[in-house]
Amino acid sequence: MPIRSLPRRAATAAVALVLTLGLAACSGSGADSTAGSSMEMSDGDTAADEAAAVADDNGLEQDATSSVVDREVIVRGYVTIVSAEPTATSAALIRLVEQAGGHVEERHENPGDEGSPGWAELTFRVPADRTSSAVEALHDLGTVQDLEMSSTDVTSQGQDLDARISALTTSTARLSELLASAGSTADLLEVERELSQRQAELDSLAAQRESLSDQVAMSTIHVRIEAPAEQLTAPRGGFTGGLATGWNAFVATVETVVLVFGVLLPWLAVATVGFVVYRLVRRRVGTPPPGQSGGNGSPGSGPDDGSGGPDGPATTEHDREPELVR
Repeated sequence: MPIRSLPRRAATAAVALVLTLGLAACSGSGADSTAGSSMEMSDGDTAADEAAAVADDNGLEQDATSSVVDREVIVRGYVTIVSAEPTATSAALIRLVEQAGGHVEERHENPGDEGSPGWAELTFRVPADRTSSAVEALHDLGTVQDLEMSSTDVTSQGQDLDARISALTTSTARLSELLASAGSTADLLEVERELSQRQAELDSLAAQRESLSDQVAMSTIHVRIEAPAEQLTAPRGGFTGGLATGWNAFVATVETVVLVFGVLLPWLAVATVGFVVYRLVRRRVGTPPPGQSGGNGSPGSGPDDGSGGPDGPATTEHDREPELVR
């Protein structure tokens, strides 16, 4: 028994050794493949990270470019032009605005008179990309006395309106779907009320956005055109200057007298008519009626007037009865 067991033990040991070497080889190859795959995965992750970084950089550049392109600015201007003929300059300015693709919103003109110079005021709008050229063209119409331009950045305001409009649009769409699938009358009324409120807000925001976009697209320019002020000249000296000054003073005096006479003439006419009426009334009241006795042998005297007659003695001044003095 002992002699026969030795070959069996040797064979068993040999089989165990072969199996051990095979397992070691398999584990070594598996480890190598696992390490290789780990390295490949690490390299893939690194490449993905680099690609993501490049994409982020490109996205930032695109965002920066889009922010520059989408920048919204409202431009307003105020200009004062001095021209000898404000009305004609106003007409030329209107033609210039129409050629630039704009339009006139307000127009006020005053041709003036001898006492005051004429003037004109216009408010026009031109495309934003042609604002600079339109302002430069104003120098050809006259002397630009004052020029003021202002810019207001409303990019954030426009983006806020866009976001709110987008949210309300999505909300109204969902409410419309709920309205179509409402199961009861109460739900239907509730959804309709909410939908009406959201739609009103959406319309209001859309109107604000449209107005803002219009102000950005079209610049507004206010222009005032004035006539040049009259220059004051110093009076001339010498005999000629004195003669001219005296003549001007004489003309001014005559004009003043004529003016005063013209003002007083209606009052003088009324006063003259009143005086004539007063004289006529006083003369009629002061004349005695016919047949009334009078003194000094005046016509209408009778036998009782104290002159005496053939039938009786003449009465004297002392015999007369005193007359009442009226």
